[in-house]
Amino acid sequence: MNRDEGSDPAAHAESVVAALGDGAYVLDPDRNRVFVNDRLRDVTGFSDDVLLGEHPERVVAEGYWNADTGERYREAVERVLAGEADDERVQLTTTLGDGSDVTTETRLTPIERDGDVVGAVGVIRDITDRVERERELERLNERLERLAGFLSHDLKNPLSVARGYLTLARDTGDLDRLDPAEDALDRIETLIDEALVMARDPETIEVDRGPVDLGALATDCWESGDFGDPPAGATLTVEEAGSVAADRDLLRRALGNLIGNAFDHAGDAPAVRVGVDDRGVYVADDGSGLDADERDAATEFGVSNGGGTGIGLAIVERVAAAHGWTVEIGESADGGFEARLVGAEPTT
Repeated sequence: MNRDEGSDPAAHAESVVAALGDGAYVLDPDRNRVFVNDRLRDVTGFSDDVLLGEHPERVVAEGYWNADTGERYREAVERVLAGEADDERVQLTTTLGDGSDVTTETRLTPIERDGDVVGAVGVIRDITDRVERERELERLNERLERLAGFLSHDLKNPLSVARGYLTLARDTGDLDRLDPAEDALDRIETLIDEALVMARDPETIEVDRGPVDLGALATDCWESGDFGDPPAGATLTVEEAGSVAADRDLLRRALGNLIGNAFDHAGDAPAVRVGVDDRGVYVADDGSGLDADERDAATEFGVSNGGGTGIGLAIVERVAAAHGWTVEIGESADGGFEARLVGAEPTT
């Protein structure tokens, strides 16, 4: 360009933009991009046909921004060009020339001549990693808040039971009163263990894989009382019995929570079936099941159709993810509830 940079602010802006390490560009008063630096070309992979011209219309027309993103950008840059703002920052998601998505922050500042705004400079920084860290922090905070609610809610009852029986034992000298207190403390220990599982990302959970006898494990979950007591008339049938390659303790927690879910929600005399086939481990019952529109959210922490804190199925999902499996919620052959750990394979 053959403009005198000393007298032309736009030309001076172009020389500054050209030297920047970040992607940057110059806009004229009509929102046309009249100059882009090489860094922006390299990062986006866009041709000058896309980079130069009316902005954001050209980028939206090519599908690199959606209409909402284009509108947010347009509103921000028009405030700068109208002299209503001297520093606008707008966060945008862009699809690059290679098809990948990045999150960027564009800082818009005016170019002025004799007190009038004659254009704007946009400087773009890739903040994809920062945004993902912020999102992960939000997820962690949400998880901790739910855990705090879970612990404060579900620990109260066993703590009250333990205190009550300890007081009775102290007042009466009857040591048999300590047995239910011990059971309550065991329940507290289980709750804390579940909270620890929920507090950790699946990839950080240590998985000690080995052959696990599914039939023996299901029977143990049923009879131990760790996941509730079977209602009178309830039955357990182990179908497709065999061993599964899994961490025994984690699988017990998942299987036990699914069996306990049947105790709580499948009626007065549920028929529970447990097995493993080529699609994974399954637990099914003959209760009322779960409506199709509720199944996707069933494994979210805090979701419960029985007034509880909803940690049971969330634990199942977390255990599955730690193993590299997925959880599939559906309808059993009896019209009840079925949960399947897809990817859990029988050992040969």
